[in-house]
Amino acid sequence: MEEPFLVERPDGVKYPSPLHARAFLGLVRAGEALDHGLDAELRSAHGLSLRGFEALLHLAAFSPSGSLRMTQLTAQAPLSQSRVSRLVTELEAQGWVSRSAFTGDNRGVLVSITDRGLDKLRQAQDTHFTGLHKRLFAHLSWADTTTLAKLTARILAANEA
Repeated sequence: MEEPFLVERPDGVKYPSPLHARAFLGLVRAGEALDHGLDAELRSAHGLSLRGFEALLHLAAFSPSGSLRMTQLTAQAPLSQSRVSRLVTELEAQGWVSRSAFTGDNRGVLVSITDRGLDKLRQAQDTHFTGLHKRLFAHLSWADTTTLAKLTARILAANEA
């Protein structure tokens, strides 16, 4: 028998059932722990934030030209437009990306990974992927990983609607 989502005390105070509370808090805390741990490793070893690494990775691996419009980069990052803009400013100051006007649209900004950015990505990638495996995937089977990918996709899709 399934547990109801909410429990209500006689005084009217409601709270999630223990199962639902564990699921929610576990998801949130696991995400925070992964984010914090991976970010700390990258900053300590390479002077690069997790979000900076992700931006460099998106530019290098998921764009054939090594460039994306700022709006595309923002759509791929779990950050606000203003935060992505500040992140790109930080990466640009390090010489890891460059900005230029998007051809045909003076309002558009094109972000491109530089040779220095590619070098930084190559230097940091083993630290990141070793940490990601150690902190997440080493604890999951292939079936668990498949299920996790399906569940998180469903949750994200429901929250984008």
